[in-house]
Amino acid sequence: MARLSPRWTTWTLQTIQHHGPMRLADINSALPRIGVHAMAQIVRRMQTSGLLDRPQFGVYDLTPLGRDARSVHRALSAWRRTHLADDAASLAEAERVEDALGRLRGKGAVPLLHALAQHGPLPNGALRNEAALATGSFHYRITQLQTDQLITRTSPFSGRGSEYTLTSAARGLTPVYAELAEFARKAQPAATRPDQHGATAQQAERASAAVRRSPAAASELFSHVSAPQPRVPAYVTARSHPSRTR
Repeated sequence: MARLSPRWTTWTLQTIQHHGPMRLADINSALPRIGVHAMAQIVRRMQTSGLLDRPQFGVYDLTPLGRDARSVHRALSAWRRTHLADDAASLAEAERVEDALGRLRGKGAVPLLHALAQHGPLPNGALRNEAALATGSFHYRITQLQTDQLITRTSPFSGRGSEYTLTSAARGLTPVYAELAEFARKAQPAATRPDQHGATAQQAERASAAVRRSPAAASELFSHVSAPQPRVPAYVTARSHPSRTR
């Protein structure tokens, strides 16, 4: 979700997928609603997250992970078309995917939906505890999920006995979750997967770098180590300090 849900990520991926490798100016021309500076920030973020690469200077193309996002997009588009078909016919596929991601990307949205899927209808307090959200965040997200037609109350009143439950649209998210999980598996580089000792190759490299930077390695890093300076007698340093009296 962190890679795919930021605004305009879907449009950028699908534009490059359709046209092939593109220069920044060409991407910007294809997506005229985005300013030049904003587009530059978007492609840099997508490079950092592993979705885009620069095969040559100034040219952007999809990475293998960026191509794998297509499966997630298809699942999101199909879910949006099937379960929230109010204006789906008039939406471009990329906008349909962006809309679906927008309903899931908020902090705590997926944990709340998973809690209800696992435990069934839950009252206010129990649901907040299951999702491990602060009170303010919980109420904000609950309101948003109701607006987005993903959860509803078992009773129109908020008193005792009223519980939250999933809508039919939220129960239809299973294929989307499956595609997101597969995408996340592919997004995890081999260098960051735990080794047999529970550490990762990246962590090991950082640890090695820290050792190389430590004082104990000074004699290996430099051709010579400066000799310690002789200690200055106390009576000399005492004279160099100004008097504290007025």
